[in-house]
Amino acid sequence: MSGKFASIGIFEKPEPEDYRQAQEIASRLRCEKILQSAYGVLSQGEKQRLLIARALIAQPELLILDEPCAGLDLVAREHLLHILEELGQSANAPTLIYVTHHLEEIVPVFTHAVLLKDGRVLAQDRKENVLQSGLLSAAFGIQLDVVKAGDRYWAHLRMASSAD
Repeated sequence: MSGKFASIGIFEKPEPEDYRQAQEIASRLRCEKILQSAYGVLSQGEKQRLLIARALIAQPELLILDEPCAGLDLVAREHLLHILEELGQSANAPTLIYVTHHLEEIVPVFTHAVLLKDGRVLAQDRKENVLQSGLLSAAFGIQLDVVKAGDRYWAHLRMASSAD
């Protein structure tokens, strides 16, 4: 609820509609069962979902997610990515900007990509035009192959074989 007032703690009296909206957002982000829990006892995945819910209650037009899967295990990461995919496809969703170093986190709802190197734009376009082996090799300074499996992209380092 404090996200509604952009504060740590609640210093204004929320309206009944504020509580209804908070419950709806918590349900969408699958964190309704943890609303009464102390933040410090939550898992990293629960914390991430709760922070995103806190941001959404203010009804932003833009939501910037900076490495939201950092520190999450595989299951929690996939759970969060699924929730973000649903969020991005929902009516009246904010524009989502997702910052990551991990291609596999770029779910289908994200249509465009900006590739940065040394603080400068190396490429920007539809993601299928940016998530290419040559561009990513240049960005990371190492030879790698980008493959698309299903609806996700994956990077694989080109390792010299022991026979070379």
